[in-house]
Amino acid sequence: MASRSGRKEFRTSVILTEGQFSRVREIAQANDASIAWVLRQAVDRYLEAQSATSVRQAGKPPATTKVR
Repeated sequence: MASRSGRKEFRTSVILTEGQFSRVREIAQANDASIAWVLRQAVDRYLEAQSATSVRQAGKPPATTKVR
């Protein structure tokens, strides 16, 4: 699916708990935004955090195992 910006986009579905859905809907309403927008923002933040974690771990020496 191509977006208006010309970037390729993909449709997916997730199953949320009632509590998760309620909170996402509240955030969407508070920001005058769609639920999809809130979920995309959450995914972006999660991916950024994972990238930061990967960068930090890449700088660490590999874990050593003890030999008996």
